[in-house]
Amino acid sequence: MNDGKVDWHGNIVAVATPFTQDGALDEVRFKANIAQLLDEGADGIAVCGCTGEAWALDPEERMQLFRWARAVIGPKVPLIGGTTAIRTDRTIALSRAAIEAGCDGVLLMPPYYAVIGPREIKAHLEAVSTGLRAPIFLYNMPKRTSINMSPALLAELARIEWVVALKQSSNDFNELEATLDACGERISVFAGHSAERGFAAVMLGCPGFVSSLEAQVMGREAIALYALARAGRVEEGRRVQQRCIALDKAMRQVGTFPANMKSAMNLLGRHGGHCRSPLLDLDAAETTRVAAILDGLGLTPRAAAA
Repeated sequence: MNDGKVDWHGNIVAVATPFTQDGALDEVRFKANIAQLLDEGADGIAVCGCTGEAWALDPEERMQLFRWARAVIGPKVPLIGGTTAIRTDRTIALSRAAIEAGCDGVLLMPPYYAVIGPREIKAHLEAVSTGLRAPIFLYNMPKRTSINMSPALLAELARIEWVVALKQSSNDFNELEATLDACGERISVFAGHSAERGFAAVMLGCPGFVSSLEAQVMGREAIALYALARAGRVEEGRRVQQRCIALDKAMRQVGTFPANMKSAMNLLGRHGGHCRSPLLDLDAAETTRVAAILDGLGLTPRAAAA
C-alpha cells in the first residue's frame, strides 16, 4: 500500500541493456543512454525489465547495471530494478541486493513458467514484502508470464504493505480503467504499452506510465507525452501519441523486440548496442526496413532535412 512511501510519477523509461558484439555488458552505451534520457526529461528509470533483456542477465550482472544506473542518475529520479525470479527466496535475495545496489524499489512480475494461481501469487508477494521491506512496483505482463492478474486480485495485492505501484500491461484498456477503479486509491497505477495509450492513461487518472520503444527512439518528443497530458494539451498530445502508435505498429513487423528497437537506436546515433543470444541483431534487410520506418516518421536527419 502506498501510504506516502513513494511519490513516483511521470514517464518512467524501461531502458535497454546494450551488449557488445561479443555479448558483454556495454557500460559506456548503457550509461550514455540513461544520461540522454534524463536530459530529454525522463521522470524515472527502470532497469532489467523486459526491454532490458532481464532474462539474459546473471544476478551479478543485474547488480552491476543497477550500480551503473545509480551512478548516472544520482539523486535526480527514481531507479526501479527488475528482480523477478521463480522461487520466492531467490526473489527476496535478489531484491535485497538490488536495494543495496542503489535501487529505490524493485519491479516484480509473478513468477514466470510456474503459472501459479491467485493464492500463490498473494503468498509470494506477502513473503517478499515482509522479507524486503522496500517499495515493490508490481508488473502485470500476461504476454511474458501467462498470468493476467485481474483487477479484483490486484485490489487484494494493493493491501500488501510494500506493494506501492503497478505497471498494468494488460492489452485490454478496459482492464487498466478497472484496475484504477479497484486499487488506484491504494497504489500508484501506471500504464504499460504507453506507445499506444500513454496520453489517454494519464488523462484517465494514471500518475504516469512506463515507456520503452518510443522514448528510446523518438527521445524528447515521446518523453514529453506525460507532460502534455498533465497540461491538458490535447491536440499536441494526440499528434505525438499518433506518431508513437505509428512507430510501434511498424516496428512490430520487423525482427524481434528489443533487437528492432536497438537497431533503430543505433541508426539514430543513440545507444542501443547489440543483443545477447538467443536474440539476434537485425540482418541487413531488416535494418533497411527499420531505416525506412524512421525516414517515414521524419526521425532521421535526412528525413528532417527533406
